[in-house]
Amino acid sequence: MIERVRGLGFADALAAAGASLVAAGLVVTGDGLVAAAQHTPGSSAMNWQDRLLLGLWSFRLEHALWFTIGLLTLWFALAIGAELLGRREQAARLVGGVAVGFVLLAAAVAIGSTIVAVSGSVGSGALKVTFTRNERIFTWLLQVATAASLSAAWLLAGSRLGEVAPVATATAVPEPEEASQDEQAKDADDGLEELTEEPPPPPPPVPLRERAADPPPAPAAASEEPATPGATARRTFRERLAFSPHKEDAQRLLDELATAEREGRVDDVTRLAQQIDAL
Repeated sequence: MIERVRGLGFADALAAAGASLVAAGLVVTGDGLVAAAQHTPGSSAMNWQDRLLLGLWSFRLEHALWFTIGLLTLWFALAIGAELLGRREQAARLVGGVAVGFVLLAAAVAIGSTIVAVSGSVGSGALKVTFTRNERIFTWLLQVATAASLSAAWLLAGSRLGEVAPVATATAVPEPEEASQDEQAKDADDGLEELTEEPPPPPPPVPLRERAADPPPAPAAASEEPATPGATARRTFRERLAFSPHKEDAQRLLDELATAEREGRVDDVTRLAQQIDAL
């Protein structure tokens, strides 16, 4: 057993220690709950609501510190690659669910302590238990502060534990695949031909290719049509006025020119083109 423990890696050994602390923390927390239920003499004669409030008021969440330390240790060990004998995913989900249960316990302690602190007493008649003002204030502050801080740690670690195993599995380095039989056969063949006494066959005759016909002469480029005043004005805007200080005036005249072209006002188009060229 000792030799097997020594053979564990750092991550697995840390995970085993964290799991042990988690188990010890569950036992210590359970013992604290039992002690809190028996803390007040005569509470066994009360109804179950009053016994529950007294137990939540008397229970101290410091009993769960061992569980908290083990939870954080196990989380760190799984994050750095602990396998836990191939049970990392199951362990992560189990401990994460227990951590969420501890969050619910802390919420119950905070709510029960608040009820007792506000009412100032638990029970009625001869079984009534009364608390002083200072006791109510300081006990309530202690319960709420520890419940809030430990709940944050449990909720964070418990929610992250469920993400550790899938992420680590997805980022694992794939093992090299075995070569197929065809590839092995291809590697075995070194490309050397078997030597024989027969002469090699003659090479096949090379077919003669006919001389390719000259390509037909390219058709003469059609003469460019005379540019319209609108096209000339747009070319002037792109080449000379697009980045000049008169860009805005030229753009406005160009918009008016486009409107005149759509409406068929030839004289206005010519006049606007001359104004653009004069800028």
